[in-house]
Amino acid sequence: MFNISSYLEKFKRIEPPGDTVKEATQKIIFEVVGMKIEKNEMAVRDGVLFLSVPSTLKNEVYMNKRAILEKTSAILKEKVLKDIR
Repeated sequence: MFNISSYLEKFKRIEPPGDTVKEATQKIIFEVVGMKIEKNEMAVRDGVLFLSVPSTLKNEVYMNKRAILEKTSAILKEKVLKDIR
């Protein structure tokens, strides 16, 4: 017999697509830091946002990491990003 609850269990922890996270983070970084990062300069893997930008911009993002992570979780309604590297 097919048990629907066991089937639906795998959908319990669905994360937003990486592109949605990138768009939201892109807007938040622009608000907080004042510099624009393109989506192709970002990669999201296992809840970590990896940036491929110049070191000066990375430093600005790292100094404001806490604010960026808090705003991202507030906008996306859950803690999608755990860290920024």
